[in-house]
Amino acid sequence: MPRHSCRNCRTPDTPTQAEVFKPNPMLALGLGLVVITFFAVAMLALTALVHPAQAADLPATPSAERQHELTRFVRQECGFCHGIHLTGGLGSPLTAEALVGKSSDALEASILYGRTGTAMPGWMPHLNESDANWIVTALMKGFPE
Repeated sequence: MPRHSCRNCRTPDTPTQAEVFKPNPMLALGLGLVVITFFAVAMLALTALVHPAQAADLPATPSAERQHELTRFVRQECGFCHGIHLTGGLGSPLTAEALVGKSSDALEASILYGRTGTAMPGWMPHLNESDANWIVTALMKGFPE
């Protein structure tokens, strides 16, 4: 006797639609991570394109008023972890002696972008490259009281 085959009829050995199209959570997670990574890289690329244009408009040295604000900022915000006299605490010392031989570019990057795996946050939302450069220069000379 020939087997009857049509879409509506099902034989006992025919898999159901739920069995054929079983969701794969690992595949969904992997695809989600790929999409997130793609957008993160795209955002970084856009930031890199926009950032130099913003930097061109910055003054070379902050104004006297801004320098006063930055001094207060360092004493309050940085002093919270690096000590009120910047001699160390949760964070490393920021005295002129402690910074001898350190790269000013690396210090500026630490200020602006933070340090991964540590409590050091990035201060980019509050400071620009000119501010960070002034802070590093002042720290390397001996920070003003």
